[in-house]
Amino acid sequence: MSVSLHLVTEPGRVGAADILATPAVLPRHGTESLTGVDVHDLAAHRAEFGLRRSHLGAAAASLLAAIEEVRLTGRGGGHFPTTAKWRSVMTHGAGGTVVANGAEGEPGSAKDAVLLQTRPHLVLDGLVSSMEVVGASDGVVWLHDGAWASARAVSRALAERAAAGAGDPQIRVLLAPDRYLSGEATGIIRTLEGGPTLPRYVEDPARPWSPGSRPVLVNNVETMARVGLLATVGAEEYLPTSLLTVVNATHRVVLEVGPGTTFGDVVARTWTSPDGRPPQAVLLGGYGGSWVSWDDLRAMPVDVAGLRAAGLSLGAGLVGPLPASACGLEESARLLRYLAGQSARQCGPCVFGLAAVSELADDLSAGRLAPSGRRRLGRFMGEIQGRGACRHPDGALRMLASALVVFGDDVRHHRRGRTCDAPTYAIMPLPGED
Repeated sequence: MSVSLHLVTEPGRVGAADILATPAVLPRHGTESLTGVDVHDLAAHRAEFGLRRSHLGAAAASLLAAIEEVRLTGRGGGHFPTTAKWRSVMTHGAGGTVVANGAEGEPGSAKDAVLLQTRPHLVLDGLVSSMEVVGASDGVVWLHDGAWASARAVSRALAERAAAGAGDPQIRVLLAPDRYLSGEATGIIRTLEGGPTLPRYVEDPARPWSPGSRPVLVNNVETMARVGLLATVGAEEYLPTSLLTVVNATHRVVLEVGPGTTFGDVVARTWTSPDGRPPQAVLLGGYGGSWVSWDDLRAMPVDVAGLRAAGLSLGAGLVGPLPASACGLEESARLLRYLAGQSARQCGPCVFGLAAVSELADDLSAGRLAPSGRRRLGRFMGEIQGRGACRHPDGALRMLASALVVFGDDVRHHRRGRTCDAPTYAIMPLPGED
């Protein structure tokens, strides 16, 4: 794979607290090969970031304070305050499990794979530090089955640390089924408790483990890498950056950006337009995220709090520009079809509702949805929202609802019984495609 990128490092970002000094380039599908980023073995990691500080006993409070000072949130999609989850686990005493979740369900996302393959010791520093703080006796790196390059990188890093006498607690690498929902936190916990890798409803999201079971803390791999930074360089040198995956027609780019960077800057530096024009919109956060028109997004900074104030979310860090020559309605129906097929099939909203909505969206995209069908589509979306056993239907419906607004011109065109015959299609990568 050969991709030429003209990327300029952001002013003021080069320093000890950078995670990725240079962007990584990956193929459109898969995470088994990447270029652009040096791989850190243990020696290179320690030369770049220094030695990890122990956070056992009384020292745990200093790491919790640092995490709260930088307002670290989870980077798997929900952006829940990190210390809130940690403190919930801590109230149940020592002996639980901490999971570094690297099972990227989003087919377009690759930031976790880049971290695991090039900065595995930063992730492991975060995992070990979190185990020390919450008093866990078991550590897990959770990956998709088939993520062989990531699994090998983590296994090599664990062996290096053992040979260097790091004194880490027990850490296992576990492979989950290669499905969209395998990285969902309650599904991970359910598996560790001996059940299937499927999401489940929990009454208290702060305590998602079963009554009588050991507490389990699940944090995304990027979150763990940021904890690793705080455990080495401290809050003083920590930079509030974000890792993004930008989808192109032939490849993906994973890069680190600061909160002053706009989405216009990101797209200009990493995206190649197939038609020479700016994108008409961007899918932000993931396939269960939101479409945002380019005019509304390009001047917005990549800032978690600022996006939340605008009713948006950075989610899993996916940035999917939609070319001007593509049909947003067609692309949305395609993604919805995939999401409906990835249902956990445990409740009516997923088994029947999401499938019905997907069929109606396909009919709308094909120009064959009658007014009665459009009314059913609106009714089904209202009835399903918030009623699933997990959040999977909510994300899929959020994506579709935003598409119906952002691509209103396409919707009006298709509802008149016509299609747009857009020359560019199949923008976001899906499993099984060539």
